[in-house]
Amino acid sequence: MKKLIIVCLCGVVLGFMGFDSVSAQQEPEKKDASPRMQQIKAKEIKLDTNYDGKIDRIEIYNEEGKIVKIEADTTNDGKMNEWIYFKDGVRSKAERDVNGDGKVDSFLAYDNKGVLIKSESDTNGDGTVDEWGYYKDGNLTKAEKDTNADGKPDTWVTY
Repeated sequence: MKKLIIVCLCGVVLGFMGFDSVSAQQEPEKKDASPRMQQIKAKEIKLDTNYDGKIDRIEIYNEEGKIVKIEADTTNDGKMNEWIYFKDGVRSKAERDVNGDGKVDSFLAYDNKGVLIKSESDTNGDGTVDEWGYYKDGNLTKAEKDTNADGKPDTWVTY
């Protein structure tokens, strides 16, 4: 029974890697191969990254096989709390529910190379952004905070 499970799992892993067990053992793929012989690309992969038996990461791919979105449960509470979006396979923005109330309260923006350039957060839960971070080469260079809830920064820190 254990051998059967291992063989099945190997088949699934090889399937994710794009191997076709029939064509791998026979002659090389021909240019006019049938659609069955073409590589199959996953549209969605669900993962249990901490091995607790619960899905805590979902990766979504487009028709070309490029990643377009990741949903993750980073707090292990069974709820997705982070969403990362990709453009042409490169991270473009992310959203997070930091305080666990089910609402997005942190927003991240990335440049066209996938490097963090800006963050915005609602730290007091009133639905309005009150902290801003600015990054260069992925490193925080400036931070601003609105401490009196008027929607405008009144505290500035330069790094």
